[in-house]
Amino acid sequence: MTSTLLNRTTATKENALTDEERDAFLTEKRVGRLATNREDGWPHVTPIWYVWEEGRFVLSLGKSRRHLRHIAADPHVTMCVDDDPRMTDLTQSPRSVVCFGLAALVEEEQAVREATHKVELRYLEGASGPELEEMLWFEGRTVVEIEPIRWLAWDQGKG
Repeated sequence: MTSTLLNRTTATKENALTDEERDAFLTEKRVGRLATNREDGWPHVTPIWYVWEEGRFVLSLGKSRRHLRHIAADPHVTMCVDDDPRMTDLTQSPRSVVCFGLAALVEEEQAVREATHKVELRYLEGASGPELEEMLWFEGRTVVEIEPIRWLAWDQGKG
């Protein structure tokens, strides 16, 4: 009984998401958590908006974000996107996707504007106006592209 319970609470072969299930999960509107490596050895983790396209994560960050300095020094990142419906319904199962990847910084203006627009459409559903433009662009932006190297992706309801 214990091993059955354990298998339903960790990533196993039995409950692993297929590539198609993982991609579908990542295209749903969710908040991710980006972890970068700080200079003092501690991870820096924050919630983050992203777009999943062409097999990679695309983020648009304000230029003051610590993540940018960390990535410039060490491109190894971890991105976690999850859903735990048990908070309101104990009959449902949590799902999680953890990506270990290499991040690249993109500062070319057209690429930054295009990526920022995609993130804006995804999360703000086309909202616009001077306040939004000020919020997004007051400090300038940099795009982070994350190329996956390794995955942990599971649905505790599978298997």
